[in-house]
Amino acid sequence: MKQIFMMLAMLSASTVLAQVKPATPELTVCNGEYALCAASTCTPTGKTITGNNGVAYPEVLCRCPILTGRAIADTSAGNMKGSCAPTSDQHVWSLFAPRLYYPQEASDFSSLPWKKRAVVQACASSLNLGDRSSNCFSWNCVRGKDGIAVCACPTGQVPANTAFLTEAGQGDPAACGQYPVSLPIQATETSNK
Repeated sequence: MKQIFMMLAMLSASTVLAQVKPATPELTVCNGEYALCAASTCTPTGKTITGNNGVAYPEVLCRCPILTGRAIADTSAGNMKGSCAPTSDQHVWSLFAPRLYYPQEASDFSSLPWKKRAVVQACASSLNLGDRSSNCFSWNCVRGKDGIAVCACPTGQVPANTAFLTEAGQGDPAACGQYPVSLPIQATETSNK
């Protein structure tokens, strides 16, 4: 139950972060195939990516399992255009669904039960890795091989001194520095004293 609450909080914060423009989030439930990137680490491309808010951020590529069922989307966030419908038969959206068990990158996307339980870990603000946290919520993904999607997502949306939660790495602290898909939980405020 604690992990479901944490993931719902992740969804809420991701929606807030994704919406720099003044707009009402258009949360909806989509039904069908989607990518679940909550436990993925990502690789910088050296390019930028711009979403619906018009702000360019450094781009990362993330490998995420394709699942089927009901998932939460913000059709005004990321680069969604108001609909759950995929942009083509070669695409799926990266959405959110509270799952405790699903194929994860850290176990090479194995579907074996003992290798796929989601483990939430906190990455402390003292690590100065907040600017490496990635946000794939409501971004377009390309179908790859073996039920894996490749999602282009933004990173660098929060300052380095921001703590965050992630399911990437199945508890391995090294994942904190590997551009994990994550939920920022705290930004250290600087004092004007």
